[in-house]
Amino acid sequence: MATRERIVLCFKKLSEERGFYGATVDELAARNNMSKRTIYRYFKSKEEIIEAVLQMTMLEIERGVLEILGSSENPIEKITGFVKFLSEKLRSFNPRIMGDLQRHYPEMWERVEKFRGEKIKYLAQIMVEGSKEGYFKEMNPTIVTASLLAAVRAVVNPTFILENNLTPEEAFKTIMHTFLYGIVAKDSLG
Repeated sequence: MATRERIVLCFKKLSEERGFYGATVDELAARNNMSKRTIYRYFKSKEEIIEAVLQMTMLEIERGVLEILGSSENPIEKITGFVKFLSEKLRSFNPRIMGDLQRHYPEMWERVEKFRGEKIKYLAQIMVEGSKEGYFKEMNPTIVTASLLAAVRAVVNPTFILENNLTPEEAFKTIMHTFLYGIVAKDSLG
């Protein structure tokens, strides 16, 4: 494994434990058995390492989402796969990382928000495709996309998650379950 990649992977693991802000280059160097000087040969700053971690994570998610979209499965299976895939990605995601981005690295948080918005549009695209094929009710794709994105931004955010003692995975799964199945109990439908 190349030194640069080793640094990024080690920082990713360190930040999962301590958050981006709490993880230090000193600790990164110690865990990698290398000097800070070596790290700074590959990265100009801690922020550049954080950007590399984000880029790597977003690339992994992009590949997974595109694989699901490109599959020959029906729209219900695609949505189920989409939710399962993102839930697995969020399972190991420390909410403190999101909070650190929002608070200490706002430009990077904006990139994450833009990325999330693009992925939600993919999900809405599956729903529209499904409604044309009779799997889902007919719906206005603009409203579907806006409401789903607003729900994700309101609930899968560090403040909400930490204040309500949730995990990012739990927050996302609950939004998606509510969005897809509603809140009415099956027995209540008569």
